[in-house]
Amino acid sequence: MQRINKLDGLRGLFALFVVLFHFNINNAPAALVNNFFVRESYIFVDFFFILSGFVISLTYDNKLNTTKTIWHFIKKRFIRLYPLLLFSTLMYWYFVHPFLDKQNILLALDTLFLTNATPILGTGIGMNYPSWSISSEMISYIFFGLCSLISISKKKTTLIVILTIGCFALLALHQNYFVTGSFGFVRGLACFNLGYLIHIITKKDFKIPNTLEWFITIGIIALMYFHFTVPRINPIYTIALQFLIPITFALSILIFIKTNGLISKALQTKPFLFLGKISYSVYLNQALVIGFGIPKLYNWIQFVNGDMKKMICVLLILTSLIAYSTATQYFIENRIGKKLARLIKH
Repeated sequence: MQRINKLDGLRGLFALFVVLFHFNINNAPAALVNNFFVRESYIFVDFFFILSGFVISLTYDNKLNTTKTIWHFIKKRFIRLYPLLLFSTLMYWYFVHPFLDKQNILLALDTLFLTNATPILGTGIGMNYPSWSISSEMISYIFFGLCSLISISKKKTTLIVILTIGCFALLALHQNYFVTGSFGFVRGLACFNLGYLIHIITKKDFKIPNTLEWFITIGIIALMYFHFTVPRINPIYTIALQFLIPITFALSILIFIKTNGLISKALQTKPFLFLGKISYSVYLNQALVIGFGIPKLYNWIQFVNGDMKKMICVLLILTSLIAYSTATQYFIENRIGKKLARLIKH
């Protein structure tokens, strides 16, 4: 799959903010996690879906024209996602919820069958709560392959536009765009398809001024602020804001693809590229490291109390998460993934 460094860096940064979102004032300083930006960071999952749709379209758009090529594509994507999903889910089960009861078995099966973004088993988000989005991701790959197969190439875009509108309409009827778990596949599919549409637009030869990097960045922050505050003032505007957010994320990808300003250059520096490289591991490992690490650290750290103790815990958790994710990225994603990829060629 083609890599676009600046977008990798942005994904890595957003993944860290999703991690911070999963802290709260009981285990982290309020000033750090109880502000509008961190409390709204769960919406960055939509950016991940859109970016995935864009990159998959960039890599495979004209290559999926037979059942054989689509089957090969699905196998490659499964091998890319599943080893870490399996490992992180089993680790979460063992260390955070170590009970071999009916409920936990059902939660694990919902995750490992990649159905926890659907109502099939009805557990909600399954075991290892960030994993619902991986289920949604795989479903989006399947729909993308089917759209490629059943449509004439010139009508593929029309078919995906119709599917995107249909997904957003279902989310509007649901009256909550940012749904997870059993209805999450619709949200993921809507955003993934937005990524495809951005890919179609970027194929056009046009330029965008570098200054728009700053405008879109400020726009995203402003939308997060308004989404955090406006519902308390007037709930009527909530749905409109929710639909505007993924559209703005899609525009941000379009802008960063077509520009090379200061923000683009910063996102391509080594720290951001490193975060982008391990972002999938960070995303799937966060529930384990937070769920297992916070109670242990609170028992071990006795020399300080209050916000200082919380801050030390947060820093140790983030450091441990990055170190652990570096290891799983290398051993699980990379080495095991490459071995499995070689197997499917035979």
